[in-house]
Amino acid sequence: MNNRKFELHLGDCLEVMKDLPQVDAVITDPPYFLPQQSYVGTREKGYSKRHLGDMSVFDGYFQMIFTALNSLLSPTGTSYIFCDAKSYPFFFRAMYPYYKHVRLLIWDKVVSYNGYTWRHQHELIAWGEREDAERVPTGDGDIISVRGVLQKERKHPAEKPVSLIKKLIAKHDFKVILDPFMGSGTTGVACAELGRRFIGIEIDSDYYKIAEKRISAAYSQLLLPFD
Repeated sequence: MNNRKFELHLGDCLEVMKDLPQVDAVITDPPYFLPQQSYVGTREKGYSKRHLGDMSVFDGYFQMIFTALNSLLSPTGTSYIFCDAKSYPFFFRAMYPYYKHVRLLIWDKVVSYNGYTWRHQHELIAWGEREDAERVPTGDGDIISVRGVLQKERKHPAEKPVSLIKKLIAKHDFKVILDPFMGSGTTGVACAELGRRFIGIEIDSDYYKIAEKRISAAYSQLLLPFD
């Protein structure tokens, strides 16, 4: 689906990104749980210890992702990439060559979720600024408190609150925002509510249909002037 306000693609983001125009920002929640899956795979094969080499496929894949994003992202652009403590070292290494700063933001979900001993209450966001990105003269802290989406209300298991994504977008004067792992379309809905152009890619056809419906509805209700 493609119109003046938003552009949605069903497919592999590495393939789709080859034909996309330049964008001002990347805001995305990639499948960073893959290191855990990699470890499970090695245990099933009979190995008794974990090794960083088990994550080589994950590492190589995201090296390709950030190389592709580098060709699309404006020299003044910014990226916000959701991650966790296990995946951040790999993301940092993949992002480091292409950004003048790579720092962590913490999303405080306000309430704790599944887990034992110490339950999960936060998520990390790798924030990268390109070489010519303008400094934003505000004093906001790097811990963002926004309650997570209730499990019974989620359209995707990793769905983020629209209000959280809007906080990231509103910090900048982005015109075109890309989400190469669109999921159920939260970034697109946030872009619609703030009057920004959105480009989304999703490989799963079921989630693509959900995203298409949500984003189309959000842009149809757009009250802000669209640039």
